[in-house]
Amino acid sequence: MSEDQFQSLLGLCVVGSFTAYNWYWYIRSIIFYRTNGFDFSKAFGPNDYWSRLRQDSFLANPRVRFFFAMPFAVTVGSLMTIVFAFGLMDH
Repeated sequence: MSEDQFQSLLGLCVVGSFTAYNWYWYIRSIIFYRTNGFDFSKAFGPNDYWSRLRQDSFLANPRVRFFFAMPFAVTVGSLMTIVFAFGLMDH
């Protein structure tokens, strides 16, 4: 295994695990909010902050997290996983 293949495989493992984690929580959130009639007054899942500061004023509310933050993380992670997977195929 060449060094380039090792780097691509390592990147695939890191990005793939990040993507799997995001998919897991997004699917769990869909199930949770669907069973509760999409009542966004209850927060579910990990906290998403809009800043590096861990203050409640920067905490994304559940509606924003469900409709924007989680789909964005899933999309970016999935695209990066595909890029790393195709990078392994080139070697």
